[in-house]
Amino acid sequence: MSQQEIPKKPTVRILISLILAIIAVIVWLKASNIEDTPTAADNSRALIGGAFALTDHLGQPVTDEDFKDKYMLVYFGYTYCPDVCPMDLQIMADSLRFLNPEQLEQITPVFVTVDPERDTVEIMAEYVKFFHEDLIGLTGTLEQVDVIKKAFRVYAAKADDSRDYLVDHTAYTYFMDKDGSLLQHFNHGEEPEQMSAIMASLIN
Repeated sequence: MSQQEIPKKPTVRILISLILAIIAVIVWLKASNIEDTPTAADNSRALIGGAFALTDHLGQPVTDEDFKDKYMLVYFGYTYCPDVCPMDLQIMADSLRFLNPEQLEQITPVFVTVDPERDTVEIMAEYVKFFHEDLIGLTGTLEQVDVIKKAFRVYAAKADDSRDYLVDHTAYTYFMDKDGSLLQHFNHGEEPEQMSAIMASLIN
């Protein structure tokens, strides 16, 4: 009776190939999940910003034209936000305090509500004063807010239908040039000093 052949063990080369293939799949999966928000390095497709017409926290009508010839530091959120919004607005305010007076003079910080149903002019006026004296709060009708959300590619949706609903929303801070085009976006929880240094380097 002939002896059965014992299957050969995989070679080192095959094992290495399998490991490399697994790594390649993991890298591809991670890359495919990266949010497709453009940065300053990808400004060729940075279709962020555009025309809008809203009401500021003093009750005055404003449009994108009112911010021409100024850099804008823009954050979208809502006053009932329990944590993310106040944190990012405080970071925004702190980043401005690292700038010198000449640099600060060129930048307008803006807070745009994604919850205009609750964020009235009066509520916005009370809210913005807690962060920075130059911070402008913007609200409007649902339709008006939808226009600016679309222009900045901002996602926002009620988490539920309860009376004290939360709003899921994009948590980026956008730094726009004097023509209203994106220069840089900052992630949630960015270091204020780092934000300030980047803005200072981008100001002409």
